[in-house]
Amino acid sequence: MRGGIGAIFGAAGLAVFGAAQAEDAGFGDWSVVCDNVRTCSAYGFTAQNEDPNAYLRLTRSGAPDAAPVITISAQGEGGATWRLEIDGFAVADGVQPRAEQDEMYQRATLTPAQAAAVLKGLANGGILSIWRGRDIVSAISLKGSSAALRWMDDRQKRGGTVTALVARGAKPASAVPALPEPPLVRPAAAPAQDRLPTTPPEALKYPYEGCDDDIESLGIGPQVFRLSPGVLLWQTACSRGAYNIIYDLNLTDERGGNIRPAEVVYPGGQRTSQLMNVEFEPTAQTLANFDKARGLGDCGAFTSWVWTGRDFALKSAEIMPDCRGVPLDDWATEFVSRP
Repeated sequence: MRGGIGAIFGAAGLAVFGAAQAEDAGFGDWSVVCDNVRTCSAYGFTAQNEDPNAYLRLTRSGAPDAAPVITISAQGEGGATWRLEIDGFAVADGVQPRAEQDEMYQRATLTPAQAAAVLKGLANGGILSIWRGRDIVSAISLKGSSAALRWMDDRQKRGGTVTALVARGAKPASAVPALPEPPLVRPAAAPAQDRLPTTPPEALKYPYEGCDDDIESLGIGPQVFRLSPGVLLWQTACSRGAYNIIYDLNLTDERGGNIRPAEVVYPGGQRTSQLMNVEFEPTAQTLANFDKARGLGDCGAFTSWVWTGRDFALKSAEIMPDCRGVPLDDWATEFVSRP
């Protein structure tokens, strides 16, 4: 699944702004995503051929003294506590899950002591099993966990320090570089949306060159918004898949002239004027899209940009590179900005 998602939105690569890299990588049954301010999230899943009914998420800020936070999500019902075992040896007891709003998973945030105990065996174990009394709830594969956490240490500049998860050394926490500052992204003043054109320019009318021949049958006409005085944004449905609609984005003047692509840039550096499942919110001057990698909506990317008066600046991004059942509210941050 990972390769197809990378082709959709170019997740891995150099961040558009700032000194840090926004990257993701996969190792066996583990994935890691790091954003542009060195916050990283590592995910461990059930074995590849098993039902995706549980996963572990380890998140850590890039700050030198930041502690890792571990949450475990598993399908099931009941309020009983969990016991965690690694390769048959108990590492944490009394883990208290809570039901999530979507009711698909129960999720438990480990206490610092529980997290520390799990971390001791995480990198060298084979299976992390979740028990409720005598009943096993699920088992998370640790295949790739050591490489994933070592990669995370490297991206957070922790290698060789006492703060590293795997690549530990004698260097103090102060050897970890200070965090890069997220870019400043401010929207232009929102203009009035009255007296907008009621029909698109001839060049943007259906049949629209390069689009699906039957796209007009969806009944989605071109939408227009005013970004700034004299600058209009046109969203034109162009093609579709089983669960995605791809839109062409263009800028024009008030009369529909001076047509040019409205380009955006993803965290991986990919430039495009075509976006899946796009929405524009004129009050906040925010363009957002959902690159849904499969119908369940458990993998892909959710990205937003802000119109600054000159262009669309990347505002935020969350991604999930693996189609393993992770709900949107638990996806990894790939890019952050400050208002």
